[in-house]
Parts: sequence; structure tokens; C-alpha cells
Amino acid sequence: MASTPNILIAEDENIIAIDIANTIKRLGYKVAGTVRKGPEVIEKAIKLKPDLVIMDIILVGDMTGIEAAQIIISTLDIPVIYLTALTDEETLQKAKVTEPFGYIIKPFERNALHTSIEMALYKHKMNSELKRRTMELEKERDKTNNLLRNIFPASIADELKVNGYIQPREFSCVTLLFTDFQGFTSLASNMSPTKLVEELNDIFKIFDSIIEKHNVEKLKTIGDSYLIGGGLPIESDQHAVQIISTALDMIGYLTKRNESSVHKWKMRVGIHSGSAVAGIVGKNKFTYDVWGSTVNIASVMEKKSLPGKINITSATYELIKDHFKCNYHEKIEIFGNGLIDTYFVEGRKTGE
Repeated sequence: MASTPNILIAEDENIIAIDIANTIKRLGYKVAGTVRKGPEVIEKAIKLKPDLVIMDIILVGDMTGIEAAQIIISTLDIPVIYLTALTDEETLQKAKVTEPFGYIIKPFERNALHTSIEMALYKHKMNSELKRRTMELEKERDKTNNLLRNIFPASIADELKVNGYIQPREFSCVTLLFTDFQGFTSLASNMSPTKLVEELNDIFKIFDSIIEKHNVEKLKTIGDSYLIGGGLPIESDQHAVQIISTALDMIGYLTKRNESSVHKWKMRVGIHSGSAVAGIVGKNKFTYDVWGSTVNIASVMEKKSLPGKINITSATYELIKDHFKCNYHEKIEIFGNGLIDTYFVEGRKTGE
């Protein structure tokens, strides 16, 4: 059962205040109190939290009813009805700015007061419900936006929201990084499923923070493997340097972790730089993916790498040789691309 509305009265003349209070009671409402000054009505509104304030515009003291109403409506979200003898245009314009829920001219009629109170209470209830639903919708929208940004790169998520689709795009030069844990099957067989997931989760959380730090993109994870891209979907002339820095930090983290961990995780890394096409595939379950020979070569580089090593092609080497120390590794033959020189990245050069 709904509670009886509680109404606060602000009126500078005692006789009129008593008349208003008696009328309100006869109409079946409660009177929270009567006050004569602006600061008093604000104080009472804060303390009593009435359902409605009936406000005279002329009050005792320096603060007008309009000024008091502005504070009550905007900060306390309590509806206000003006009950006043003032009808001049200037006063009306000032009152309108406060967005009151009613404006009654003295001397008031009981039915007019009753109607105004009911309309004000109903309008405020509907406004509150609208605000609540709007907040719920905003929360759901934020959840959707966050989910999109967790699945896709931020710029892709934004484009997908606006257009509903992503135009495939060709990139003249990007750098792709593949990772894989050496002996993963053996490691996994010596752990419970819960422990395995716990270990991978700990490692991948750090990897994700490293990826974010260097402004590159995690394109996908496949089991225990990562595919990371630099220079897409947002182009960067430092994509190769960013990817190598990411790889060094990932290897560095695992090396330090292995010093104190029972389970020793050893990871191979392969990297190549070249052209690629990227876009979204799928109908109901979207995936942002990348295609081209650069993907295949980077994958081969990972398979030809060694545990704890970062294996790069000559194409990547030419882009990063001024920033990182590298040692020549070997020539490998890649189908459709012939022989390719490869290098191991050993670390950053002094001052980098």
C-alpha cells in the first residue's frame, strides 16, 4: 500500500500557511511542516525529505522562494509547486528556469491545489522512473561497449557500433608476433585442470598488461598461444619496435617468474613484418582477424624459434636494428617466399 504523501509548506504569512496546511490535511496528505524563510525550507527539505514542497515566492529574509526552489529541485530532486500572488512576466520567467511542477495563483482554490499536487507527484514519479530506466540502459550500454572493447581493438569496436560492419582494410606494413609454450602438453599433464587454468590466467593477465603498455593489439589467443599485431588497426611507424619491446617484456616476465615458480614456462616467439589484410569475419559471433603471407611467415618463425628466444625475419630486423641487439641465426626456406635470413633479438641497445 502506497504511503501518504508528505508535503512541506514555505509561506511568509502565518494565516495563509495555516490555511494551506489545513487544506492539505483535508485533501488527505500529511504536512511535514511550515517555514517562513528560504534557508529554513532548504534545511527542512534536507532533514525531512518530503514528497513535495509548496513554495511562496516571497519569503521572510533575503532568499526568495525561487532561489530556495532552485536548490531543492536541482540538488534534492524534490518537486516544488509555487503558490504565490505574483503574476508579473519577470517573476514568471525566473520561476520557469527552476522547472517547477506547478504554479498556483493566490487566492487558491481547493480543487486547483488538489489537482496541482496530484499532477506534480505523478510527474515526479514518472520522471524518477524514466531516470532509473535511463541509468539501467546506460549501464547495459556500458557493458556492451566494454564487451566489444574486450573482444575487438577499440577503434574497431567504435566503428562496429556506428556502422554495424567493418570494411576490410589492407595495411602496407605491420608486424605480427606469435607465441607458443614449449612442452605445453607435458606441463599440462602434470597439473590439475584448475591449476593449469590458474597458471595460464596469471601469465596471460601480465601479458595483456604488457600488450597494453606498448600500444599493440592482442588479435587472438589459441589455447596457449598468442597472436599480437603492431601497426593495426591504427597505423604506427613504430610498429616493429613496439612488437619487439612487447616480446622482450613477455620473455623477461617469464624468466623472472620461473625463478620462483614450481612450474617452468618456456616460450618461443616468432615475428615478421610485412603487408596484411585485416577485418571482421562471422555473422553471429564476430572475430577480428588478419590474413596474408605475413601471418604465415610469422607463424613459421615461431615454430623455428627456441625456448626463451625471439626469432625475427630480416624484414623485421631492418626496422629495429638501430634499437635492439640482434644475432644472426640462420637461413630458412618458406614456401612461396624462398630463403629468408633470421635473427635472434638479444635485448635493447644501450640508451633505448
